[in-house]
Amino acid sequence: MEPHAPARPAVDLNPAELESVVQGLLAPGCPPSGTVRLGPYELDYLAPRAFAYTLRLLFGDRIYDVDELAEPARIIDGGGWLGLSVLRFRALFPEARIVVFEPDPDIFRLLCRNLERNGVQNVEPVQAALADADGRRTFTVTGRDSGSLNAVTRGEPLVVDTRRLSPYTAEPVSLLKLNVEGAEAEVIAELGDRLERVDQVLIEYHGFAELPQTLHEILARLHEAGHTYIVSHFNETNRSCVPPLRLSASYRYFSLIYARRLGATASRG
Repeated sequence: MEPHAPARPAVDLNPAELESVVQGLLAPGCPPSGTVRLGPYELDYLAPRAFAYTLRLLFGDRIYDVDELAEPARIIDGGGWLGLSVLRFRALFPEARIVVFEPDPDIFRLLCRNLERNGVQNVEPVQAALADADGRRTFTVTGRDSGSLNAVTRGEPLVVDTRRLSPYTAEPVSLLKLNVEGAEAEVIAELGDRLERVDQVLIEYHGFAELPQTLHEILARLHEAGHTYIVSHFNETNRSCVPPLRLSASYRYFSLIYARRLGATASRG
């Protein structure tokens, strides 16, 4: 499948308006939950600081703005949180079919509300965490902005449904995005050779001291599936990945992996 011209966003937010909303969310005294208006969007939020930085990353820095999608356009969004990633994908790719996973029931309700109130259609929300097996597992909620199947830090335990990703790849996938708080390696491993059916991949890798190091495993599997990859540090605010580099016993960093099967046709078998 040959690469197309870079995607052009259908909705670009005014940078000054975006930064004004971000600063309002970061301001002392900002309510812990509420509603903001931003361009054409009306959005319910929780965890205002995390919400602000996510708005800036997705709509300002455009970290999820990938190349044009392979047809038929189909996106799997693992870890949808409050729906900002789905809104960005819908703005970029109006005709794409999207499946989005979010395990936390309270967050899931807000995700669905944000999609509905902004008229986002052709999206299948799934209230489950992506994992290496279907079933039920303890999901540790470490804040209204994060939770993990694998975290060993303190948090509120919540039993959630889990789903394997492979059954959702019977059809080719144009874009797979994973932000699954440390479960990214097990999700990619469960896919097996079905990773070859995925054209573009975005993975937020969580390099946390309390989790096993699995970046090498993820990159190896991408390589085996015929993907060419890039590893990015998001932007200059991700201080752990910006020189001067340091490591301590309590290291904590994030990396963004982007991969594509260049010059290859994703397997449709």
